[in-house]
Amino acid sequence: MSTSDSAFEEVFRALEEGDRQRARDLLTRLLRRDQSNPQYWLWMSAVVETRKERIYCLKEALKRDPNNQAARRGLTLLGVLPPDPALIVPPRLQRRQWQVKIEKPAVQRPPISYKRLALYGLAAAAVIAIFLLVLFAPQLLRPREISQRPTISFRPVIAETSQPTAGLPTLTPTLRLPTPPWEGLQATYTPTAAYVRTPHAVIEAYAIGLRAFERGEWARAAQYFQQAIEADSTAPDLYYWLGEAERRSGQIGAALNAYNQAIRASPNFAPAFLGRARAGLAGSNPKIEDIRKDLQTALSLDPNLAEAYLELAQLDLNEERYEAALQNLDRAAELLPDSPLVYEYRARVLLAQGNAEAALADAQRANQLDLTLLPAYLTLGEAQQANGLYRQSIEPLEIYERFAQPPEPRVYALLGKAYLESGEEEKALRVFDEALRLDRLNFEVVMERGKLYLNRGDAQAALSDFNRALTIRPRSFEAALWRSRALLALEAYGDAYIQLNKIEGDAVSNERKAQLYYWRAISLEPLNVRAAINDWQRLLELGEEVVPAEWLEQARRQLSVLVTPTDTPPPTRTLTPTPTRQPTRTPTPTRTPPATRTFTPQPASPTSPPLSTP
Repeated sequence: MSTSDSAFEEVFRALEEGDRQRARDLLTRLLRRDQSNPQYWLWMSAVVETRKERIYCLKEALKRDPNNQAARRGLTLLGVLPPDPALIVPPRLQRRQWQVKIEKPAVQRPPISYKRLALYGLAAAAVIAIFLLVLFAPQLLRPREISQRPTISFRPVIAETSQPTAGLPTLTPTLRLPTPPWEGLQATYTPTAAYVRTPHAVIEAYAIGLRAFERGEWARAAQYFQQAIEADSTAPDLYYWLGEAERRSGQIGAALNAYNQAIRASPNFAPAFLGRARAGLAGSNPKIEDIRKDLQTALSLDPNLAEAYLELAQLDLNEERYEAALQNLDRAAELLPDSPLVYEYRARVLLAQGNAEAALADAQRANQLDLTLLPAYLTLGEAQQANGLYRQSIEPLEIYERFAQPPEPRVYALLGKAYLESGEEEKALRVFDEALRLDRLNFEVVMERGKLYLNRGDAQAALSDFNRALTIRPRSFEAALWRSRALLALEAYGDAYIQLNKIEGDAVSNERKAQLYYWRAISLEPLNVRAAINDWQRLLELGEEVVPAEWLEQARRQLSVLVTPTDTPPPTRTLTPTPTRQPTRTPTPTRTPPATRTFTPQPASPTSPPLSTP
């Protein structure tokens, strides 16, 4: 028996024991190994907790097995698909056989007893008499009952039951789901549809290939597109669809070859340049300049090719050209007003710009438009956390982590942070540990686990994680700063000061300078009070627009404590206007006490010339 079969049997055992959590975990592992098995998706729909997850699982099962009646029936019950007439059972077949004939053992009849028959006859007559009495009693008592009946009214009951039934459509927003957004988006989101309407002599192979493509059967679609090309090698759209099927199946080299053939067949066929750019992005060594050039060529040939604007926006986002990304997204939105990708990409750009509120609105819109767009769940969770909604971010992040294959590594850091901010430290720690088991070099997860250890008072474990983070990214300002905080918690003030001095050159923004001055001042107080005073003063100079209010308050409080005991020494240390100090010191006999000269030996040299001048 294979490992997958034994794990699948474990799923059934867990379900029989009522352990849905274990069944869900086992199915998640099975799906990570093999996403093409519709049975895994079907059973996963039975153990997930939310309606969105159930819909997603059933759609994935139906995508991999279009004839799966269980998945289709589940989507119909959830309101996603319209009822299938083929699944409707005729009323004549819905009758149930309530009475079952039971074979009785053959027994010998006893002899007839006439006395018993007489008794049975009397009993039957009595029963009939009682039945007739009950049947005609209401008519005999009708005059008495009429006087009482006006006090009984059934109208309030009818009114109460009619109100909820009239309100049912408002209580179930799923009534809109028979026409789900993603079905419309498949037609709207593919601006190349105009090019595939070209009539072909081999329409049958071409049509079969398109149907296979829509079902996600990439290899089968490529096979039929190849058959169509053999009959008509001059049609660029056939090469384009072949390239799309090869690209989505991971055959990047074959996809590039198909796109190049489409361009050779028709140099003005814009979708071929778009496809070649996408294949270049999916390659192991993408050449950004060539990819950008292909996208711009596609738009010059067809300004209405909306997907090219989306790809350009992604390039601009990765290169931190946020304004250019927004311009491309605005153009794409004009062509595809209901595309979830427009809102999802724009939410990511707005997050990078720090506009958390607008990013959350766009992320929510993207998720509403397409429940199967998994990156939208990650963006939604990130936007919710940017707005301080950590508990609300747990659900979309869990959905993304469970179904995205492979998931974005930073989802573990976000999910753990959501658990942490919601007070579920143990859950957060388990997420971090599992993430590092899968990828021990995940920088974000290492950092978040180190912060968790530090907050729990385990400074040594935190220091170990921050050391690992610096090994992964030696130039990380954040990792170095948190390492110094762990050293401060261990009272290693000198090591913390050295670490902070190393990153002083990287503190280019005022926010980073504020962090540097604050933590370095704390590390310097046990080592060098004067240097600590300087850092506290630098922190105050940055102002309340940059520095948190509690840090400013602490800086003022520390300066009030540190400066007063050393009021007199500082003037002797920084004594530049010596002529102004001479008159105050020569008329008074305070020159003779040795305490002023022996308290600080270093200032003795600058003060001796003025004393000798008189």
